[in-house]
Amino acid sequence: MRALIIDDEQHCIEALQSLIQKYCPEIEVVGSCKDGQSGLTGIENTEPDLVFLDIAMPKMNGFEMLSRLEDISFEIIFTTAYDNYAIKAFKVSAIDYLLKPVDRKELVKAIRLVKEKLYLKSQANIASRNKEQLNILLDNISSRNEAFPNIAIPTLEGLEIIKVNDILYVTGEGNYSQIHFRDKPPMLISKTIKYIEDRIEGHHFMRIHNSNLVNLKEIGKYIKGAGGHVIMSDDKLLNVSRSRKDDLLQLLRAIN
Repeated sequence: MRALIIDDEQHCIEALQSLIQKYCPEIEVVGSCKDGQSGLTGIENTEPDLVFLDIAMPKMNGFEMLSRLEDISFEIIFTTAYDNYAIKAFKVSAIDYLLKPVDRKELVKAIRLVKEKLYLKSQANIASRNKEQLNILLDNISSRNEAFPNIAIPTLEGLEIIKVNDILYVTGEGNYSQIHFRDKPPMLISKTIKYIEDRIEGHHFMRIHNSNLVNLKEIGKYIKGAGGHVIMSDDKLLNVSRSRKDDLLQLLRAIN
């Protein structure tokens, strides 16, 4: 895998190169650039599979650099010292990132995810969705709105961009989850229910059971019991765990 590093700090470039050489032998670093303008030239000249991109650079930051590209055919791993708000925006947009100083375990994990994405793209012969991912990320960061309206969900075919408010509930079992929508068939993904829960935080959703994450506005009825049950707007009956019953009832009273 051919990789280009774009970072305005030489010591960060050297540290990342050292980690890649030691722990990621499948990566060939084909070059490095120290600003956005030379980064654009480097991308054109080297045609990398992967770009490690710093965000906070003078004159042209990483986002501005990418916005000048008509198409993003390579995968991106942002290297950033951004705050928790921005980190959530990265998660919601399904874009890989590494916090500075880069940890070797996180680097190896990010590379593994990129390899999986590249493999799926080659097998399915699908177009890259990187530009759409970036647009979602930029919208979320610029809006400063905790309730991000859209999330990007990885699927076997690539990426699915969905409106959070269209989700009725999510059911999960092990490493798989099924997202149920208001007006279209459910979608099965190979992600845990916790993965989705982290990405829709700030909306009217609650984990009412280890296996059930629900849109509180789509609950039609609560049925008493040890934990009880809820009936969703599509008439689906879902279990409520005993430990989450009181919190659920309190939230239902607050939003109704």
